[in-house]
Formats: sequence, structure tokens, C-alpha cells
Amino acid sequence: MSGHFYSLFYSGSLHNLMRKIFLFSLMITHVFVQVRVGEIKSITSSLEIRDLIVNENEIILATSGGLAIYNQKLGDYIVITKDHGLIDTDLKIVHKGPKGLIWIGSGMGVQVWDNSNKMIVDWFQLDIEDVAGFVNYKETIYGAIKNDGIWGTMEFIHSNDKVYYRDFYGRNDIGKIVDIQSFGDDLILLTDLGLLSGNPHKTHLIYWDDPYPELEKLTIAMNQKDGELVLVTSSAIYSAKIFETPIPLVTNERDFQYIRSIAFKGPTDFVAITDSVIYKIGTDKFQKQFSDSDFSFSEIKINGSNSIIGTNIGFAIFDGTTFSHFVRNEPIVNAPQAIQHLGNDRWVMANEKGISLTKWINLSVMPLSLGFSSKLNLSKIPIHLGTQISELLFHNNKIYLGLINSTSAGVASFNISNGLKVDQLFFPKELTSEPKDVYFVSDMAIDTKDNLWVTSGNKLNLPITVFNESQSRHFSIEESGGLLSEKSESIAVDNFNRVWIASPSGLVMYKYNGNVMDPSAEVWVAETVDLGLVKRTPLDINVSSRNRLWILTNIGLIHKDLQVSENNPVNQTGPTSNNGDLYPYFPSVVFNKYSRIRFDPRGNVWVTSQTDGIHVVTKSGEYWPGINGLNTSNSNLLSNHVNDVTFDSEEGLAFIATDKGVSVVRIPFSAKNKSYNEVEIFPSPFRIPSQKPMTVTGLKDESSLKIMTLNGQVLRTLNNSDVQGYQANWDGRNESGKLVGTGVYLIAIYDTKGTFSFEKVAVIRE
Repeated sequence: MSGHFYSLFYSGSLHNLMRKIFLFSLMITHVFVQVRVGEIKSITSSLEIRDLIVNENEIILATSGGLAIYNQKLGDYIVITKDHGLIDTDLKIVHKGPKGLIWIGSGMGVQVWDNSNKMIVDWFQLDIEDVAGFVNYKETIYGAIKNDGIWGTMEFIHSNDKVYYRDFYGRNDIGKIVDIQSFGDDLILLTDLGLLSGNPHKTHLIYWDDPYPELEKLTIAMNQKDGELVLVTSSAIYSAKIFETPIPLVTNERDFQYIRSIAFKGPTDFVAITDSVIYKIGTDKFQKQFSDSDFSFSEIKINGSNSIIGTNIGFAIFDGTTFSHFVRNEPIVNAPQAIQHLGNDRWVMANEKGISLTKWINLSVMPLSLGFSSKLNLSKIPIHLGTQISELLFHNNKIYLGLINSTSAGVASFNISNGLKVDQLFFPKELTSEPKDVYFVSDMAIDTKDNLWVTSGNKLNLPITVFNESQSRHFSIEESGGLLSEKSESIAVDNFNRVWIASPSGLVMYKYNGNVMDPSAEVWVAETVDLGLVKRTPLDINVSSRNRLWILTNIGLIHKDLQVSENNPVNQTGPTSNNGDLYPYFPSVVFNKYSRIRFDPRGNVWVTSQTDGIHVVTKSGEYWPGINGLNTSNSNLLSNHVNDVTFDSEEGLAFIATDKGVSVVRIPFSAKNKSYNEVEIFPSPFRIPSQKPMTVTGLKDESSLKIMTLNGQVLRTLNNSDVQGYQANWDGRNESGKLVGTGVYLIAIYDTKGTFSFEKVAVIRE
């Protein structure tokens, strides 16, 4: 092929080419920075506060959605997640260590954060399973940590501006450590065995003993400051000085047993919290200062004359009189069990605690306090959501939630035309006057006649129910000819409007004519999952736009190609190997009954796992981005516990719902672009050499690219086999692998039909 641009297009002339080039402005315009295919953005909620510290003008909070930082002077509230370098976002403990570094503990390990430079300094996994606290001890950090099943103390040291793990000291008889404090030359652990104390530089943890055996009750909470230790038991609150016997300050108050955290305001002057009450404590003083049962308090720290209090929904500042609640407008749902994109940049997610709709509109099962900040768009949901959301569907501008163990209904629909409002309740069995009625819907589907189908375990002989507005019909095992099962759990509708039901015993197809409430004809057909010797139990089923029934089993993903025949609805089962044996996708991945099959805008199959992340197989049978899918070891996915996934077809985004928030992934599977009108290039200017390539996005299918000089010399060709969906990448090198020089370059973009476009980019070689 010629190295000149005019040889590319049979219909163009050199004159026309030069005219098109001349029409390009030489002015380099700013391009909105986008993300590349495979890059991930985290969406979490920082509302649940587990721990907090006050660092100069900042309040730093360990939350279930990351490290939250509130600047008291500016009023800024930011949340640090994986997008900023955190390894884990489900945080439990935060502590200010030597040299101003912030120590963060979670169930995945210990992270050390440099708050000045906003970056992770170190990360220690070390088989860490839990962290109860940290203390500074002679330029050393000790953590109360559960390591490989054993609780103990873990030692870290600073040397040459670096942090090193030194050792772990465990003790098998400790069932739980609640807190750790340094007091004089000793460390004190609050454990299920009581208090344990010792000098970590002199004696091993196994030789530590109770420093105050004279106390009659186990210690519930403790704290120390300036050589004074405060101890809370169920019968008294004590103050102790180093080498002195604890002195009871106040005794025999019933609420002692509920104290969660206690903080120093001054010598023998304390503030403590229970679940929803703030107490002022001193000698012979146990005074309630504030109470709000709609809050759940978790931690209290002192900042000057103010108490900083972590709660289940943001944090508060209490000055002794006024309780001020601080929060951003965030989703209340941080561990979505179900998620659905609604179009027009809207999406909704839900779990047993509530529902969050983008912008953020929240419905919650929790009580609502008048003291909640008005920044949080939060309303009380009028129904009980049960213990699990089994499914979330979007149809005719309504969302439908399948509920497990709800006392209100089996399915609840919500109108989203103006916020989030309960529209209708659906019951998979007849209502009774029994107060113990609990509804259980394991799956839902909507057919082409707007009928809502559900599988339910409410009444074992009636496992299937169909609804249409106010009408309902319950299907019994008997009327299916014994084909339905008491454990019929997953349901789907194919492109012939036939209903498929999966149970441990196999598959059942149901076809009706006319009105499903009183059909003119019905057909029931049983279908075996696998004709071979292997027993495959279906966990979930779904039907693609190609009328392929996908079946997730305990040992992999298989499919059945469907045909119009009612008595013989399956044409063939696959995938198969060369010898004809069934050869499933993902045979080694752990799936369970909560795993889900979803389809992206291009019909590729996405399968969720609660242990191994999310896995994708394309229409051509290839794995994307590889055989291991997306997980925390090969991407910034928030967690390997994935509950659901949904897609923005226009933007090419996958919203992956995990137990630690939502990971939004740029994927090469958006709806097909019909023109080159939306092509964008980033970054521009492109500085080379660079670890990240330049990206051209908004391409049509089967596009190829030519990188050229302004006079038409082709430097690099990117064939359509090199293009990933609607994005292409260029590393700044020519065909010989050498970096190009500084200058303005043309990019010719064209498809197999001869449609083409020109773009330009500035390259700066450094």
C-alpha cells in the first residue's frame, strides 16, 4: 500500500483531499477528557461512619464507602476511593500516626495514606482479616489486628521515610479485640477476655494480664489522654492514673452497659455516646445532653469545645447545646443487591435498606429525624423491603422490585416520573389476616403483553404467579402436569413470548394463547438442562435478543438455541467441543443462586459471581477482557462480590453493583454509532512518551485509522482488528516503532463502506 493518503480512497482526488485538509482549522481545541475502555470509576456512599479523627482543620472519617474528609473552614466534603489510590474502601478504623500519616484499617488490610499529598504510601495485606485500632508507641505503630484467624498486635516501624511491617504477636485464646490504647510504657487491649496489658518491647502478648483485676465487671469501653485512663463497665465509670488504682467517678447507672465510645474533654471530664444518646460524665455526674432515637451513633472524638460524632448516616458536631448534622447528597445504598439503568443518564439501585435514584433521590427503611441535614434528599419508604431484593426491572416508566421476606408484598412497583413513589403492590398468594404473612419472590420477568411473571416460595403448590394490573393468576404444580417444581426459582421470557422456568429438576416452557388470565390454549413442555451424565443445576436463566436461552449452572454457563416449535422448542444445546461434548463457559468460577445473567447493548453475556467478580463472553464466544473477567486483582473493581450489572447503551458504560458500591466501567460495547459526528480525541495535546495511549472514541463499527502528517504521509495504520469497539488507541509511534516528533497530525477514520472522517491532534514530544 502506498504511503500517501490519496491512495486510500477510490472516489477522492488529490484536489478534493487538499481542499478538505485546508478547511481544518490549525487552532487546537480543548477536548473533554473521557475515560478509556476498561477504566473504572467508583461510586460509593460515605454515609455510614465507623471511625473518625480530627486532623487540624479536617475531620477524617472511615466509612463503608471510603475515606471521607471534611474541611471545617471551607465546608468541602470529599470522599477518597479506589479512584484516588485506595486499595479497599470498606473502612473500619482511621488513626493519625507518626509524621502525620493516616493509618486506615479494614477487613482487607492496613493502608497508610499521605493526606498532604493525597496518595497511598503503603499497603499491608498480610492475611489481615480485621482491624480494631491503632496506637502510636515510641515512633512505632501497633495495630490490634486479626491475622489469619488469630487476634493479636501487629508492629510497624518508620525508617528512612518508609513504613515497614516488623512482626505479629498473636494469642489463640482471644476471641475478639475491641480497642487498643497506649498507657505509660504499656499497651492495653480491650478483649472478650477483659483487659490485657503489657510492655510490647519486653514481653510477648501471651504473657500479658489484666492490669486492674480489682474491677468487678468486664470493661465495655476505654480511652486515655495525658496519663489518665477512663474505663467503662456495666456498673461504674473509672478514672485511673499511671501506677494508681482506678477510682470510680460515677456508679450504678443502667445505661453504662450501652456506652459505645467515650472521649476526654479534660481531667475527669468526659463525653460518651450510646446508640442514640450523648452523655456528659464527671465525678458524680452522668447527665444526658442529647438524644435522638433516629440516629445510630458509632464514635465520638473531641475538637476544642465540640464533640464530633460518627453516625450511621453522616457525622455531627455537638457544642453542648446544638446538634448539627453534616452530610453530602449521596446514595443511601452502598451495597446494591440490584441495579438498573433507566436511560437519559438515570439509574436506580436498591437493597434491603432502601432505594437510590440518581441525582440522588433516596427512599429508606430507617426512621427519619428532623435533625437530618437538608442536603440529603431522603424520604421514608412506606413499605417493608424484607431481607433481600431479588430482582429489579424497569418497564413503562416504572421500576419493579422483587422482595424476599417482606411483610408488605412480593413485588412493589414505583413510579419515577416525579421522584420515587410507591405505585402498586403485588402478592404471590392470597392475603390473610395472619400477622405473620411474609412474601418471597425469587425472580421476575415481563412478557410482551405487559404481564408480570414471578416465581415464589410462598405457597409450595403455587410456585408461579402472573399479574396484569389488578388481576392475578396462580399456577399450581398440578395444572402444569407435574412439570413445575416447589423450588421453581428463575424465570425468563423468550422472543416467541414463551415463559421459561428453571428449578433444580430442570427447565419448563409454558406457552399461552389469548389472555393469560383465561387463555384459549396452553402448552407445557419439560426440557432437560444437560442430556449428559453430569448433573447441572440451573441457578439463573435469561434469553438474549438472538433467542438464545442462557443457563447458568453450578458448573458453568451453557445455552440452548430456541426455535418456533412449541412441542420441540430447543434446536441445539451448546457450547460444544469438537467431539460434540458440552463444553461450558466458566466451569471453574464459583456461582450461586444470587448470580445473574445480563446482556450488554451488543448482546454479549455478563455473569456475576459473589466471589470471583464478573465474567463476560462475547457473541463470538470469546472472553472479555480475558478468561478471568474483571476482578480486584486485574482492575479497580471495588469488590469481587458482584450482585448485578446494568448498561448505559449510549455512553458504553457498565454499572457493576458490588457489596462495596458501584464500579462504572467503560466498555467497547455501546450502541452502534451511525456516523463519525461524535468522534473525540483525548488527551489533546498528546504528550509522549506516555504510559497511557491517545484514545480516539466515538467510532463506527469496523473502523480503521491512519495517522498522517499534514502533507498526507501515512505514519501508522490501525486496522479494524486493532480497534476495540468504538475506541482506538495510539501510542505515539510510527510503523517502525519510533516516537513521532512534535507537531500537528491528521487522523483519517474510515469504515468498510467507504465512509470517512478527518480529525487532528497536537503531539508534544518531551
